[in-house]
Amino acid sequence: MSFFSIEFFAVFILFFCIYWAFKNHYKMQNYLILLFNYALILTFSPYFLLVILFYTAFIYYSAFFIHYKKTKFALLASVFFAICYLCFFKYYDQIYAEFSAVLAFFGFESINLQIAFPIGISFYTFASITYLTAIYKKEQKIVSFLTLACYLSFFATLVAGPICKSKFLMPQFNRKREFKNADLIFTLLIFAAVKKLIIASYLGDFVTGVFDDPHSFSFMQILLAINLYGVWLYADFSGYVDIVTALALCIGFELPKNFDMPYISKNVKEFWQRWHISLSNFIKDYVYIPLGGNRHGEFRCSLNLLIAFGLSGIWHGVGLNFLIWGLLHGVAVVFLNLTSSWRIKTPFLAVFLNYLYVSFAWVFFANDKFSDVLNIFKALGEVRLYSSYSEFVIAVMLCFLLFFYTKFTNGKERLNLALQKMPFALKPIVLSALFIAIFTFMPSGIPNFIYASF
Repeated sequence: MSFFSIEFFAVFILFFCIYWAFKNHYKMQNYLILLFNYALILTFSPYFLLVILFYTAFIYYSAFFIHYKKTKFALLASVFFAICYLCFFKYYDQIYAEFSAVLAFFGFESINLQIAFPIGISFYTFASITYLTAIYKKEQKIVSFLTLACYLSFFATLVAGPICKSKFLMPQFNRKREFKNADLIFTLLIFAAVKKLIIASYLGDFVTGVFDDPHSFSFMQILLAINLYGVWLYADFSGYVDIVTALALCIGFELPKNFDMPYISKNVKEFWQRWHISLSNFIKDYVYIPLGGNRHGEFRCSLNLLIAFGLSGIWHGVGLNFLIWGLLHGVAVVFLNLTSSWRIKTPFLAVFLNYLYVSFAWVFFANDKFSDVLNIFKALGEVRLYSSYSEFVIAVMLCFLLFFYTKFTNGKERLNLALQKMPFALKPIVLSALFIAIFTFMPSGIPNFIYASF
């Protein structure tokens, strides 16, 4: 069930009304949240619900195991199982294919057993690791099964994050909540609708069309598609984060910031401080620092960075392309560390060059097969410079848009402030007009969120 579907909003409004009827009983609200979480998972598959129930039970007892043993082995064993659980589902198709090939080599037939990738498993696995680590470090006490189940299946973070550390989100389940920030909620919904329903929808059609058959397009069209894929992904993913943040605020919860205008970044290191911030922080705190961070010299620091970015790449997907994508970012950060005394002094030039580098790296992320990437780059080098004057004009306009984008900061804060200052009687008219305009200009149909597949 899509978060942009009429069915979801109808069910959510009903849940919202019942939820706030128990505003003085947060434990009852937790039961309602859990019921809503599990009902949402059921709309995808009952099998997905069994997967998360089993996993929640394992994490619940693992926390006790770590608490009483008080050894690093207990933590590592629990985390190892959690990672194996994730890897089994994430890489099942590849494992099954290789196993079938081995059986066929020896003359045996394999059983045709298809296992779907459970929704949200990557994100609730990472969330559980933050909880188990916090228990080991004595930064947090063991929580009830209800709190843990709500935390791991929380509808606002289940499908595509953000990854909420247990120390940040769990305490919010164990205190009274208030409904506030109505203007911020509408601000987030407006931004989400513009990003997802207009920008992502139109760009998605163009980019996928070019990437699917690059030889049918001109040099300029392919170059535009390469440079617009990241914009499409950003509009789609950050639009999703805006809407789930708004939904969380509706029931009195706050989510961490996950994007901070990443394309104004002057280098790749800054990009990862602004892009998918919750994943960046997770990789830093639970991979890079445990490996030694920058505490053991320049070579070890560089190696740890490459490992961290490589793991980030293969977490997103299976295959060589995702590993290359991760390592391209890792190599760029290592290069920045080794040349820290040299920086581009013109801010916009630095932003422009970083945008180009990140955009070309996205080509590996956007395509499952390495041959598809080669096909795109081959087509880029074969065809004419541009097929029409208008394409060249569009490319120039995009450069200007990137320049003005770097000047357009705090957009949400400005809209939120404008709504706060607006007379109450005027708000319904303005908000209705905005949403009508958005739904008028959006294309028909609502595609799935890209990041839900990770």
